Amino acid sequence: MKIFFIRHAKAYKREEWHDDDMLRPLSEKGIKVSEDFFEKISHIFEFEIILSSKALRSMQTAKIIHKYYPKAIYQTTQLLNPGATYSDIKTLIKEYEYYDNIALVGHEPDISEIISELLGCSFLSIDVKKSSIIECEGINLEEMELKSLLYPKLLKRLNV
Repeated sequence: MKIFFIRHAKAYKREEWHDDDMLRPLSEKGIKVSEDFFEKISHIFEFEIILSSKALRSMQTAKIIHKYYPKAIYQTTQLLNPGATYSDIKTLIKEYEYYDNIALVGHEPDISEIISELLGCSFLSIDVKKSSIIECEGINLEEMELKSLLYPKLLKRLNV
């Protein structure tokens, strides 16, 4: 089983947004950067299902990803909403355990905390950038390994 944790793309800043935070959208720059990034990496990973938080910025990011993975199923779930926990991920993965490649689009600091717990490394400190993708693999949730971490600026540094 492979689980891909993806942080939503750059959204409008909280201070710029005066409505419900769940309705805060991606910025124009966030859309452009994530479209470029996910197009470039679409040949690297395989997703069977893309699950997104119900926050607008995550759903927009997931729809951009889905554009490059049209065969993947796309669904939203409140289990990935801001404040998601390792327990929420366990519940979610149990529901979708028959998929081999699961993409989860969510938020920080939730993703880094969940990955730390998933890998059994409470001291692990991962700086999950916007539009980052973190690949974890294992035979089940109790035996996961960190396989890769990619983010847009890394590709620029590598001239990809």
